[in-house]
Amino acid sequence: MVIGDEMLEVMILVGYVIFVVGIGIKLYSKTDLWMSKLDRITPFVETYLVIKYGLFAFFFAVVLETLILFLFGSGSPLVLIVALSVGVGFIEEGAKLMPYFISKGKKLYRWHLTIKVALAFALIEAVLYGIMLFFSGNILGALLRIIVVMFHIAFTAIALADVLRGDSLAGYLKASVLHSLYDAPVLLALAESSAVVIAVLSIVAVVYTYLNVDEAFGSVYAMAKRELEERRRKAQEFWAKSEMGVSESDFTSSL
Repeated sequence: MVIGDEMLEVMILVGYVIFVVGIGIKLYSKTDLWMSKLDRITPFVETYLVIKYGLFAFFFAVVLETLILFLFGSGSPLVLIVALSVGVGFIEEGAKLMPYFISKGKKLYRWHLTIKVALAFALIEAVLYGIMLFFSGNILGALLRIIVVMFHIAFTAIALADVLRGDSLAGYLKASVLHSLYDAPVLLALAESSAVVIAVLSIVAVVYTYLNVDEAFGSVYAMAKRELEERRRKAQEFWAKSEMGVSESDFTSSL
């Protein structure tokens, strides 16, 4: 019976990983398309700021996650894993959102900067973890880190959608819970604890993320298009008035 339960746990975990990889590949394509479209109509973001905030967010998260290891590392493995499962999502989502609140500029500029920082954060994490996994012999794990990079951007985009609507706390909490549920099954498996129930909730979280990422990016795309059209309208009005002024001046000078 114990062997049967262990086999069930393994099957559920493997199924969850395969499911996440499948969704991650589709999410990668979808998110990359949205980012390409928004790059063309949102304010330009300086690369050095992305690198600066990306490194700051990453090391800020590392410090707080190390603190969790320090506080709970001497206890039972299960307590440590639960603390990490809950804490990592809240820490990393908060770290990635910081540029929006501490940088200067209009909403769309700060949105674009924050999304780019989320990408930088995800790439730094993927490269560092990927290298560690590769040299430990886990080549598949290293490849999986690259495949699921876009989950980081998706969580941040979902949070920012609420931030732009004026509900920053709801956005932060939503992204943090999604992130924590996403991480939980694998972390619980490392502690050799049952992950059956949490795996079901995690699948719901992954599906929710995939289904809502279009709305998160789409709302910003609509906002950017409206601002672009408004700028065009104002430019047309300016040039129309300028041409009218020139015509009146020519008429007056000819009298």
